[in-house]
Amino acid sequence: MDLISKKELLAVTGISYGQLYRWKRERLIPEEWFIKQSAYTGQETFFPRQQILSRVQTILDAKDKYSLEELANLLSPETSPGFRSAEGLKSMEEIDPTLLPVIQSLYGRENYEFFDVVLFATVTRAAHALSLPDYGMRDLLIRAASAAIPVQRTVDLTLTVFRAEGKIHALLSKAAAPLSLDSDLPVLGSWDLSELAGKLKLKY
Repeated sequence: MDLISKKELLAVTGISYGQLYRWKRERLIPEEWFIKQSAYTGQETFFPRQQILSRVQTILDAKDKYSLEELANLLSPETSPGFRSAEGLKSMEEIDPTLLPVIQSLYGRENYEFFDVVLFATVTRAAHALSLPDYGMRDLLIRAASAAIPVQRTVDLTLTVFRAEGKIHALLSKAAAPLSLDSDLPVLGSWDLSELAGKLKLKY
């Protein structure tokens, strides 16, 4: 996992120590993102780099529009039912139109939970980043949807895409948990559902 130290985080984002820990108290930043590790100066606090930088930017962009309590609810990893209708998915630029027939075939719902919508958007982002063809994008969604069946429906997850025996595979794991795969399984990339979740809640 790519980590960033607390000192570097404060320097890069320009936020203060007090702001950081107030946001933690207000549940804007998950407690499990505060990772204690031994360093030559003693114990230091680190964070998952991608998640924390995205979350801080989201908070900074929205803090003048919402109270901290409202932001905490918006950024909560808990999902809500009926977040978006099947028709409403068509107008979301975060979801590639190529996926819509597959979504209908796999789920066949009139309304989709927030978790589902975030998963569709994350698959879109991953597929575009990996320059997958349409059939590859559809296959990735099918595999990600299958991987999502046994997990708790929270957006505090990371989608990891890897290749095995020439095929693309998807894995969902807790965002702050280190993931170690066999060296014969090349990881193509990882994408955090929570990163998109906050932006989607604020936008829609």
